[in-house]
Amino acid sequence: MNKFLNFLENHLGKFSMVIADNKVLQSIKDAFILSIPFTVVGSFSNLIKMQLDYLMKKPSFGQIATLKVISNVLGSVGNTAMGLMGIVIVLASAYYLANSYKATNSKINPIMSALLALVAYFVTVPTQIIDIKSKVTLAGYAPQYFNYEGMFTALIIGLVTSALYNKLVKTKFTIKLPDSVPPGILNSFLAIIPIIIILTVFAFLKEAILVAGYGSMQELIKHFIVTPLSNVGTGLPAIIIVILLMQLLWFFGLHGFSIMWGVISSLWLPIFMKHIDLYAKTNSFDAIKEVAPNTISNIYAMIGGSGCTLALIVALLIFAPKKSSERSIAKLGLVPGLFNINEPVIFGLPIVLNPLMFIPFVFIPVINAIISYFAVSTGLVTPLVVLNAGIEPVFLNTWVLGAFKLSPILLMLALFVLDICLYAPFVKVMLKQNSLVEGEK
Repeated sequence: MNKFLNFLENHLGKFSMVIADNKVLQSIKDAFILSIPFTVVGSFSNLIKMQLDYLMKKPSFGQIATLKVISNVLGSVGNTAMGLMGIVIVLASAYYLANSYKATNSKINPIMSALLALVAYFVTVPTQIIDIKSKVTLAGYAPQYFNYEGMFTALIIGLVTSALYNKLVKTKFTIKLPDSVPPGILNSFLAIIPIIIILTVFAFLKEAILVAGYGSMQELIKHFIVTPLSNVGTGLPAIIIVILLMQLLWFFGLHGFSIMWGVISSLWLPIFMKHIDLYAKTNSFDAIKEVAPNTISNIYAMIGGSGCTLALIVALLIFAPKKSSERSIAKLGLVPGLFNINEPVIFGLPIVLNPLMFIPFVFIPVINAIISYFAVSTGLVTPLVVLNAGIEPVFLNTWVLGAFKLSPILLMLALFVLDICLYAPFVKVMLKQNSLVEGEK
């Protein structure tokens, strides 16, 4: 067992360092985390609007003008917050990557990089749309280039623009001004030639894509990158692999979610946002045909935090002696655990590098993921279609995420009871071993 743990520690340590030191992956993670508040606002606005619209169908409420105004306001907020996620991602990804470059390149301006990425993104977007009814071609931008459908393309353009900008401002292809010039003006002139080069590159790329027979860069990227990656990176095997890696990293004291989210967020989050958008438009689950991987890994597989430690806390409260340190730690971790905060248990029990906790901590989330995946994919449980702030207790949180439907809560309760049963024998062994150690002292 010790050889196995040493092997994992050595290899996972190297893996985590590579991920943590990778500027691109960290920028992706930070960009998607930054986008979450906009999705939360959009989700809740649309959810409340649905309830109001349902209420206004009743004769006693249908004539209340104020409700109609509130519904329209909520609709505008929801549609805008959700409909501009591509813009948020292109700005955020370019900014965070440029900010990471700033440590080694004082000439780079993160704000300029973000704005340049935004303009570069617009350079690649078609400027004509076809009216569905009249079939007339009109000047304008189609909404799918700015919502969740455009997120992956926006991410690539944001990162590429920032990387090119970082390279170009360090070369001789910039306008030189005396040091006496104010920094704001100096930065603006420094960026002129890089801006010309980068926008020209993306403009030529747009034309080349059109000549190749694709309607836009988004269509090309979707065909060659998004669809193949989604086919192999969003199913149950991918979910299991990600959970195993996250749990193994946590077992060695490394923040598994922070390390892995930068790798998977660009593939997983757009699927969830698509489901949120479909439910907001149809007020029905029928149009949702796939399972959002992040809802399985982050909600059902991690009840009370990584490793489903809320069940561990309950098991400790059931089996640990009244005055034992384990029971004290469980009491300390109960309230935070209800809000998915489990560091008190992970480091206080501890779980980190504790061979007795290795099997349940790593594999119980996998069991939860498998059960919940099939429960959702078969239609037994409705999908989660709301992104919230995550500040509610775990079961209330699931009720909100599931648009106030009962089946997600029932699934979580069933998994929670199962997790307690699975943790129980390991807790008993740990308590017995700890008591023997205490007796020897």
